[in-house]
Amino acid sequence: MIKILFSLIIAAAGQAYAFDLPATDFSAVKTIVMDAPAVPVVPVAKPASQHVWMSVTNNPAFKEAQASDWANRIEARVRGNGTDRYDVNLRTDAGYTWGSITKYGSSYNFFGSGMNLYMSGGNGSHFINGNFMENGKSYFVSVNLSGMDAFSGNAYGNGLNLFISRGSINGWFEEERLPKKAIAAIASFILALQIEAAPAK
Repeated sequence: MIKILFSLIIAAAGQAYAFDLPATDFSAVKTIVMDAPAVPVVPVAKPASQHVWMSVTNNPAFKEAQASDWANRIEARVRGNGTDRYDVNLRTDAGYTWGSITKYGSSYNFFGSGMNLYMSGGNGSHFINGNFMENGKSYFVSVNLSGMDAFSGNAYGNGLNLFISRGSINGWFEEERLPKKAIAAIASFILALQIEAAPAK
């Protein structure tokens, strides 16, 4: 009897405290989209091209040649020293560089003062590559010489575009990619080819 009475009290209390939760209409809830702040686009500055005009002189009697741009302080001097060897003197606003170019068959190697460059090819087309150090920074050189006849042609690559003739080497270069020291070294290879092409007097 007591159990039945207790059950009736619990049932009555449950009904007294029961209530219905209102149904939520989720269709009325709008999604809030936070727009991300626009990231400003910073334009990438293109490396500045620098003009170069090197005056070229050849002295076949002494197997020597020189290319100079006095305004930019870029100078290369090459002189034959025996068979298949050239002494090289480079000058830029960074100072002097001494080295030598040695010919092995149809290949040439420039070595000296932190520079180690190679030139290979033939029949008017050559490829210059290698590396060198300047002010603690390493640079890689990859330049093509094309259309080279006895004295003229074109050098291009690595932000470089030079026009070559008997009397001048001129064009543009990006100093961030190829410093003046590299331009002088490339000119020394060109001068070595011109010395070989010049008839001895």
